[in-house]
Order: sequence, then C-alpha cells, then structure tokens
Amino acid sequence: MADGRLEIARNDFCDAFEQDADRLFSARECWYCKYGDFGIFTEHPTQNGVCRYKPIKQEEENE
Repeated sequence: MADGRLEIARNDFCDAFEQDADRLFSARECWYCKYGDFGIFTEHPTQNGVCRYKPIKQEEENE
C-alpha cells in the first residue's frame, strides 16, 4: 500500500480476478484483470499498477 492505494505488479493475481473485456488474450494475472490499472491505453504503460477493486479498499479503510 502506498498513498492508500494497493500497488500491484503485472504478474500478481488474487481471487477477485475478472477478465478485462478489452483484452484479447487472458491469463490469471493483474495485467489482464479489469481491476488492474497499468495505463495500458496510454502512451506509457507501466510494469507496476494499482488495484481498483473497491471491496479491498473498503475493507482496508475500515481497519
């Protein structure tokens, strides 16, 4: 966690994985998950990203 965000690497994964509909290929990795934000639709995608899965953030905020 950094700045209240869950930082992830492209090959990380969790039980909340859901295929990103915009991806043609799929692997059970954050890089292909609809919750992983790696800036893939920008000019500068990154190897590390941020998880946008809301229940995770809500649980951590309640702790």
